[in-house]
Amino acid sequence: MEPFSLFSLGDVVLVSIQEEIDDAAVKKLIERVTTLVQDRSGTGVIIDLQQVEVMDSYLALQIESLAATLQIMQAQVVVVGLAVPVVITLLDFGIILPSVTFALDVEQAIVKLLEEG
Repeated sequence: MEPFSLFSLGDVVLVSIQEEIDDAAVKKLIERVTTLVQDRSGTGVIIDLQQVEVMDSYLALQIESLAATLQIMQAQVVVVGLAVPVVITLLDFGIILPSVTFALDVEQAIVKLLEEG
């Protein structure tokens, strides 16, 4: 079973990561999300990381890369559900995600996507 689920909310794709995700699953996730956005002319992707307790630099880089790719496809990425320790770790390591917008929850993410769209 995959450690993530994809849900279509109209022209928005909701990505829910339910458990720690390995590098191979991250690649599969990115392929599926980009294909889904392309096939459905999606305008936004919400990535819910509430269940992720540790975000390594590879996952952060892949999320940034996905966001940059989707911007070219005219879709925005909003990350939600980051735990305080994950945010602190990202800051400690100097990892910034300039192509990503952040929100506290899915509801706020949808509002941000509507504002940007």
